[in-house]
Amino acid sequence: MVVLKFGGDTLSSTEKIKKVAKYIAKRRRKGEKLCVVVSAMGETTDRLLARAHSLNPSPPKRELDMLVTTGERISASLLAIALQREGIPAISFTGSQVGIITDLYHTDARIVQIKGFRLKESLAQGRVPIVCGFQGVSYKKEITTLGRGGSDITAVALAWFLKARICEFYKAFSGIFTENPKEFKNLKRLKELSYEEALELTSSGSEVLNPRALALANKYNIKILVRSLREGGTMIKSSLLSEGVEKAFVKALTHRFDLVRFTFLSVPKVSQCLSQVCGILAQKRIPFLFFFHGLPHNNRFDLSFILSEESADKAEDVFFSLKEKIRAENLEIRRGIGSISLVGPNVGTDPEVLAKVFSGLKKKRCHIEAFSSSATNLTVYLNKEDVGKGVKGLLKEFHLQR
Repeated sequence: MVVLKFGGDTLSSTEKIKKVAKYIAKRRRKGEKLCVVVSAMGETTDRLLARAHSLNPSPPKRELDMLVTTGERISASLLAIALQREGIPAISFTGSQVGIITDLYHTDARIVQIKGFRLKESLAQGRVPIVCGFQGVSYKKEITTLGRGGSDITAVALAWFLKARICEFYKAFSGIFTENPKEFKNLKRLKELSYEEALELTSSGSEVLNPRALALANKYNIKILVRSLREGGTMIKSSLLSEGVEKAFVKALTHRFDLVRFTFLSVPKVSQCLSQVCGILAQKRIPFLFFFHGLPHNNRFDLSFILSEESADKAEDVFFSLKEKIRAENLEIRRGIGSISLVGPNVGTDPEVLAKVFSGLKKKRCHIEAFSSSATNLTVYLNKEDVGKGVKGLLKEFHLQR
């Protein structure tokens, strides 16, 4: 059993859908047992969201889920129609029809159960099921979506449910590269990544795969192949033995332009302050990327959180209410922050890597405001205007281009 997931770029026109159908048919004729998951065609989801916001700047989340789930239904049914023309028995299903049960959070639901009766029945009948990604149904029978990139989550969840040997993701590019090939040239394609390295990339700005999907693959040890229809790609699997075992080396970079810093100024130094802020952000389902605090002065200190712009829009009112709760003297909001992340074995713990990063960014006259690190990640925060030239400098510094 293999799960094939096709992204929106690969399905953006009827001609591309025909090519995908021919590819699936070829695999099926070789005797492979296949389950297919699809995204909406091209930019369909973004267009639907834009229409909703043109009618109401704050559309109800339930109605958004009802609206955007139509995109995957279109691509799934068209692909099933194209496969039948190829002589392959295929049937399209919505998330609810295959029993993907979620919690109650509209636009950001979590899968709690997969029933999959009709999915297994169609496979037993020799059909190729085409499942709408990104969507499910809550236990209160409401249509829900899994959040941006949720079709990737659907694919990995079904790979687990069906005990598939691999989950293959088909993209416009032939794998994962040392940076974003849409923005930078002459990049090297990565042959393989560990789950941890892939998670670091996606959590730090890379849009190759959804981080929740990768976390699920890691949890259940599901191999992932990222490739194009023609060639590729990059294999993601459990931890790899690196060259020299302990030797640090940078495998890839990723970057973001969309960060916002919230700083509570002059907060009283009390032990429960940080846990209080983190607890409320978790309760409101507002993720933050990084936090840091200044040195205490007169038993008070500054406390900063860095969030994505998307999270910041939801968080602003929450932070202002927290300002009063933790008795901060003021709240400072700074937009226009970017980041560059380096990913690879031991990159966050090797002083030589850090020295080369500082050297490479200094040559490009980029000022580093803060940095964070883990075993497989080193992230620097800087003005978003400096991100592009900073990435170019580090690609050269670490020999990440052909």
